[in-house]
Amino acid sequence: MKIKITHSTTYKYSSMVPRLIQCLKLYPSVCDNQEIIEWNTSSSCGKILESHTDALGHRIQNIFINNFRGQLKITSKGILKTKDLSGVVKGLKEKVNPLCFLRETDLTKPCKNIERISIQAKKNNKNQIEFAHELNLIVSDSIIYESGSTTTSTSSKDALMQKKGVCQDFAHILISVARFNKLPARYVNGFLLEETISGENTTHAWVEIFINNLGWVAFDPSHKKCIDDKYIRISTGFDFEDASIIKGVKNNYNGNEYLNTKVDIQNCQ
Repeated sequence: MKIKITHSTTYKYSSMVPRLIQCLKLYPSVCDNQEIIEWNTSSSCGKILESHTDALGHRIQNIFINNFRGQLKITSKGILKTKDLSGVVKGLKEKVNPLCFLRETDLTKPCKNIERISIQAKKNNKNQIEFAHELNLIVSDSIIYESGSTTTSTSSKDALMQKKGVCQDFAHILISVARFNKLPARYVNGFLLEETISGENTTHAWVEIFINNLGWVAFDPSHKKCIDDKYIRISTGFDFEDASIIKGVKNNYNGNEYLNTKVDIQNCQ
């Protein structure tokens, strides 16, 4: 499948920013699941500078601006050709031992509800991949999807307590319960081609779990399935914060920041 994506993030500042730095992880992952036909990232102000490729294969770019006023728009767009590999993520260009993704974070710490999900999934003896599929299905039913019900700082514990959340929260819960059962798991940021009633799209989140003899397998608990050729992988990390596609630093700034994101995804097969 060929998928065309335009992703733009607009920042507005209430007063002058003496020093603004934006770190970008906006380049699609290099792997067998997706072929990058064309991709370009631009900024309405400042020059995008190539920095490095990190140990997880992210192509890192930076923007440095001094004494900035007004509005900054960062746009990434391009076309990718995707393959359905039954959820298995192949050909990643990374150098990190999967076991590092057993590490807990503040957003993914286990709790009593995580233990209950684990016990429920263990009712029948299963191999690793069957167990991971069972976890995915149980997590899918652990909360109700409700747009705007959580924030980027909501933990898996908090989402389970309030019994509602968005794709980010489904991902954090699955990561938490997988790590609780000694399965390396990580957060994935990207895009999903799907029909929406409003016609509006956003970034999407899912999870990769490391399975012996298979490698990383990608599960989408908010859709009760593994990923297919409608998914575009951009970045990964321990949790939402670590996998963020844009991170900004403002020095000596006391004003307000306003953020707006727009995503357009089309099948251009």
